[in-house]
Amino acid sequence: MGTKIMLLCKETLFCKYAIKILESYFREDEILVATGDGTTPYNENWPDSRPDYVISFLSPWIVPPALLAAAQKAAINFHPGSPRYPGSGCYNFALYEKAQTYGVTCHHMKEKVDTGDIIMTSYFPVSPRETVETLKLKSMTHLLYLFEKTMYEIYTKDDLPKSEEVWLRKPYTSKQFNALRRLDPLTMDDEEIALRVRATDYCSKYEGAYFEVDGKRLSCRSAVEEPLV
Repeated sequence: MGTKIMLLCKETLFCKYAIKILESYFREDEILVATGDGTTPYNENWPDSRPDYVISFLSPWIVPPALLAAAQKAAINFHPGSPRYPGSGCYNFALYEKAQTYGVTCHHMKEKVDTGDIIMTSYFPVSPRETVETLKLKSMTHLLYLFEKTMYEIYTKDDLPKSEEVWLRKPYTSKQFNALRRLDPLTMDDEEIALRVRATDYCSKYEGAYFEVDGKRLSCRSAVEEPLV
């Protein structure tokens, strides 16, 4: 038997949980798992495996057309944002817009990210003192819940459900996220600045919101050194 499931994911704790869930349903010879980070090169030979399902769970790679086409039944992605927040910076824009509800989405993949038909979603309330870190943590638990449900559907029915939900906007871009991080005291009041800082504050390893003075960036660095996720 050839590869039934090809899973692309990072080397994080929650991705390791996803692998364990996958292994609880399918045999070792039915699974091909590719893990990596932002520096791991994409393997051009992966499409040769022609799996039934290509699954992206927080994949460090944007899945190219050749691998999407290699999927015999479906190529699906688990997006850590609801249909209202496709693309980059989903946590950040939800906090910036003061969303009361957030969620995660399982959907079919197309060449353009976060545009394929939605398979299923999972929602939860946003807490009054939510941060990027806590929102991401909650999203990861719901993403694993969707992953478990999807693996069950594939294992028991060899098929996927169809949701009536649709994406509510075009995917946010990195350019829009970077614009969210920029602070301007001449055009923004204190409330707007505080909101942008909160919406982009994650950990000290990443530059959050910043002021630009004489061509130099003054970053509002986070006090959090190592986030939970």
